[in-house]
Amino acid sequence: MAFLKKDAMDDFQKAVLAVELQADDCWKQMRLLKCPRNLATWALLTSMALKLELLQQEYGPDSVPLRNMTTLWELCTCGFVFIAEHGKPESKLVRKYSWNGMLITDAAHDLEISREYTSFQNIFPMWHYDMQAADILADGRVRFAFERDSPRQRQVIALQQTVRPAIDMQDAPETRIHRVDLSKEQDRIFWDFHDSVKSRGLGKKFDYESPGELIEMIRPQFEYGVQHKFRHPDDLQLGGYTSSDFRTFYVALTILCGIHERLCYPFIEKGYPIPESSLVMVKPRRVWVTRLAQIAGLSDDICSKIVGHLTMDPSPTKTSGMAIHPFVPLDKAGLELAVAPQFVLSANPDDNILRALSYRDQALFSAANTQKEKILRTKIKAVNSRFNLPDPINLPDRTTDIDLIVEDSASSTLVLAELKWIRKPLKPKERAQRNADVEKGVRQINLIRAYAREHPDFLKNSRRLTRDITSYANVHYLLIVADHWFWVEPEDGLAILDFQTFLTKFSKSKDLNATVRDLLTYDWLPKEGVNFRVKFDASTVNGAIIESPSFHYIK
Repeated sequence: MAFLKKDAMDDFQKAVLAVELQADDCWKQMRLLKCPRNLATWALLTSMALKLELLQQEYGPDSVPLRNMTTLWELCTCGFVFIAEHGKPESKLVRKYSWNGMLITDAAHDLEISREYTSFQNIFPMWHYDMQAADILADGRVRFAFERDSPRQRQVIALQQTVRPAIDMQDAPETRIHRVDLSKEQDRIFWDFHDSVKSRGLGKKFDYESPGELIEMIRPQFEYGVQHKFRHPDDLQLGGYTSSDFRTFYVALTILCGIHERLCYPFIEKGYPIPESSLVMVKPRRVWVTRLAQIAGLSDDICSKIVGHLTMDPSPTKTSGMAIHPFVPLDKAGLELAVAPQFVLSANPDDNILRALSYRDQALFSAANTQKEKILRTKIKAVNSRFNLPDPINLPDRTTDIDLIVEDSASSTLVLAELKWIRKPLKPKERAQRNADVEKGVRQINLIRAYAREHPDFLKNSRRLTRDITSYANVHYLLIVADHWFWVEPEDGLAILDFQTFLTKFSKSKDLNATVRDLLTYDWLPKEGVNFRVKFDASTVNGAIIESPSFHYIK
């Protein structure tokens, strides 16, 4: 039987804790700790990049297996922490990084430890926060149950993991350089450049400078791809630069990463030899800053700040993920930085820079994060002008406000909605905080419903509407949430919806009541057994074994 920690007996808690402590000692098995820090960190990152390149060859650049594995490896940063904490100092004698000998075997071994231990890092805090129940099986392994488990909650989790059968995929990696349609002349320019780099030999390090002609040739494609991912206003202050500055910087970074990725694997044929020693881009920090400033047309000072904010801090309490902090320091001072292009090219930079901001400056993040509901409302108003969308309003009793009012006189329908843009949680503690934000939204929409029913004329009195709420044949109270939410059972006119799904269907709506009723069937959620399946996957490290639920796509 599975128990939350608060409900478990002392002996049960001690048994679960013993498994956790056993796993925590897995760093002692890492082989790269005998290498200098810079070489060990580079080798671990290269092993990760190589896994992704091999998947790309086998399944294709935008395949589900590659997308899943990129998401998985992106969070496997514990190996870098172990190297920084327990490994040898960096060595100035390491001047060239070469993928050969025992380094290959040792890096693969330690990457597996990192992957397995990441599962322990993700699941045990959820038990300590009383969010997931645990059971101890006969063989000593610990099996963790679903958080808030129900058939609907499983569908919601699958949706958030981009299993979206009824609407466009929202979180898939965007177009990469190999997908760019080049003219014959542009294609010749790239292949001339490729052949000049390749002539150095696949076994040697690539040593090149991306030509300006090639950069300008592909810049529009990357500008479009990055722009498509940005949802926040250009003037958003991020700590010494704006969102617009950051977007310009990120275009430059993706250009360099896109060129490098195609050089390493130009997607000509399956089985193309991968130049392992060159998969990871390594440059001194000052070179990164200067080159990115040149391509982006920004000052060195701004680019230096951005690079600093995107540089990983490999310590137990500060490390996050490689999509958020793609610059991995090879030395203690962070003077030499490595980047695996795959994580830059598949990231959602707009969300990630805000996440990075929240980690380093919570006050500045809170100040920058006040316009979220306004942004969502603006998006809704922009996609459909058929209906009346009055301005938002505070409830007269000041308990909360109504973020969205939509009136469709033709179908006698009124929607009163609370909007929430809740950043996807990365760490277990964040998940608890984000769940609390959803719970707050539920309380707010309940307050709106209660006040509206007690005072049906308040929107008419405030000149938002021309008639009482009771005069509408259909009144819906909706909590519309972007990015992260959990299942809330609809009851008495109140329900929770996914923002992107609502936006997609609302944009085509001619009858608001019909649209809302369609949304409330929840047929747009992926179906277990049809679109996905759930199974308990085992993770083993240092002799400790856990099982946790995971989602698998059904093609």
